[in-house]
Order: sequence, then structure tokens, then C-alpha cells
Amino acid sequence: MLRSEVGKAAPEGAENPREQALLTLWRELDEDAQREIQRAAEEKKRLTTLEQRVSELEAVVADGKRLA
Repeated sequence: MLRSEVGKAAPEGAENPREQALLTLWRELDEDAQREIQRAAEEKKRLTTLEQRVSELEAVVADGKRLA
């Protein structure tokens, strides 16, 4: 689907006003800006996942120390 066609269609998966607004803004950006934002979002997701894993490991270590 062409980018111009995507902008005309109702946003699929945009179920709330914030998502709709974000998609509208996204579609107004050039490809370089979209890539930059996508990389930042992917990095944020990666860091969030790592933080969660560290927290889980800390809990396992704490349990291990209690049992020792």
C-alpha cells in the first residue's frame, strides 16, 4: 500500500484518540524521521525488557540468599 493511501484510510488498530493522533503525526513525517522514531521505540522496548529481566533475576538471587 502506498504511503499516500495509508494516510487516507482510517487507522487500523488505532482504538483510542491517542493512538489515532500518533498515527496521524507519524504519517506526516518523512521516512528518515519515521526510522529515527522507530529505532528509539525499539530501543525503549529493549531496555524495558532488560529492566524487567534484571528485576526478575534480583528476585531469584534474593530468594536464593534467603534459602542459604
